Amino acid sequence: MGASISRDNCQCVATPQLEPMPAATDPLALDSRLVKPQRWEPKLFGWTLLTQFSNPWEFPLPSPLRYLMFLMSSRYRNRPPVPDPRELDIRLPVTRPDFSLSLGDNKSVSVTWLGHASCLFTFPNEVRVLFDPLLGSRASPVSWIGPQRQRPAPCSPEQLPNLLAVCISHNHFDHMDRATLNQLRELQPWLHFYVPVGDAWWMTKYCGVPANQVHELSWWESVVLPESNLEIIFTPSSHWSGRNLFDKNCSLWGSYVLRHGNSAVFFGGDTGYQADVFKQIGRLYGPMKLAAIPIGAYQPRDVFEAQHVSPIEAVKIHQDVKSEKSVGIHWGTFCLSTTEALLQPPDDLKSALDEAGLPRDCFVTVRPGGSLTV
Repeated sequence: MGASISRDNCQCVATPQLEPMPAATDPLALDSRLVKPQRWEPKLFGWTLLTQFSNPWEFPLPSPLRYLMFLMSSRYRNRPPVPDPRELDIRLPVTRPDFSLSLGDNKSVSVTWLGHASCLFTFPNEVRVLFDPLLGSRASPVSWIGPQRQRPAPCSPEQLPNLLAVCISHNHFDHMDRATLNQLRELQPWLHFYVPVGDAWWMTKYCGVPANQVHELSWWESVVLPESNLEIIFTPSSHWSGRNLFDKNCSLWGSYVLRHGNSAVFFGGDTGYQADVFKQIGRLYGPMKLAAIPIGAYQPRDVFEAQHVSPIEAVKIHQDVKSEKSVGIHWGTFCLSTTEALLQPPDDLKSALDEAGLPRDCFVTVRPGGSLTV
């Protein structure tokens, strides 16, 4: 069995001061310059009716009417078709991940892309953390409708190695998948889950995770797992949340930094671009040895700019968080309601790197199931 943890050996750490690689600080020693989510809690007779979050910057998400008009427009109807399976097998083949590879006690860090935003980070001594696992056939609450997987999952939950933790960036269906999470909880009952504020109740109710094994984090909060020398830090992103018509923004969203020994890695989740935010993350925790940054679901920009970065902006995040090596995620798996071709993001990423004057091997893509070790 992999390293196990309990609530007793999880140490919550307060927001750090603006110093590189900060140590734990007193809860009162908060830096006012760190961006915080805005929180709205209307009350009735002293009872909180609901909690809603918002980004502390302008976030021009399209209205439902404008989004519907886009879905009815010719630019959406005329979007490029999905290549047939034979072409996809050639251009984006799926490989079976090699989880037997051990990093031993050296200083290497590895990330394995499992499709879309699902990533497995591996540190020395078999310290493994899984992000936004979705290994089913659809990004949907039901099995018969919704975005369908265009590339098979590289592995099943049963084939995953023993994990230390699972981290969720936000509760959209393509990032917090009920079926996959239920399977993980059943297969690895020692697992602890780290989620944004507002999502713990869902993990307990719908996935059966014991309350003492799910931990909510707000921006800049962190948890230290002393037995594995791993620190999990929840950092900001520019996005939103919601799984139905009535719970929009009732839970938070974000990105993550993991620190193990002298190595730091970054997981971008799902985000629009905010230079101040990512530069703040880089200043606090950089340089990053490795980063997983979204590069897909970005066109047209007038519809998706607020919530999804383009490859050009993904390169800026790579620079802002001071990443030594980055891998592109959030592409090539599902046809979401965007107009770029399924396999277009890697080409746009190469052009963005050329435009920024960066070598193409500093920010790469891998096939589903492929790994990058630094």
